[in-house]
Amino acid sequence: MAKTVLVVDDDPTQRRLMQAAAEKQGFRARVVDCGERALEEASDARNGVDVVLLDLVMPGLDGMQTLEQLMQRRPDLPVIVLTATGGIDTVVRAMRTGAVDFFVKPASPERVGVSIRNALKLSDLRGEVKRLSKKSGGSMSFNDMIAGAASMRQSCGSASAPRPRPSRS
Repeated sequence: MAKTVLVVDDDPTQRRLMQAAAEKQGFRARVVDCGERALEEASDARNGVDVVLLDLVMPGLDGMQTLEQLMQRRPDLPVIVLTATGGIDTVVRAMRTGAVDFFVKPASPERVGVSIRNALKLSDLRGEVKRLSKKSGGSMSFNDMIAGAASMRQSCGSASAPRPRPSRS
């Protein structure tokens, strides 16, 4: 199943370009035009957002504020920041806040794809480290062993249901 990329940019042209770049690389893309909508879409893991492409300069809730709030709500969500003015101080601040990568707009579709794939790999590695830490600490639960596929999540729900007793003949 294709991973979902949330593109957050107030510029409709940039949104379309990032959406097209993500889709060209085999990802599903959803787009929003502001930080507030990005928080609505990405704050809950059940919404299916796997990675965020986030513009830093937007009216209202800007990219840095959105990044800070996303990191508080979903610290495991990989966020890639986009900027048209790649000042080193801004990039350093974004990376310290929790961004996993950045690039200066406009970027080639190949660059966008590499960044998304790297962010997803990093996310997978962080999840594995977390699982291994729980395992070595003896605090691993059944939910830590269930895969992300919908069919596996359903089996998790059914696994906790009481099993019928065998009849005695």
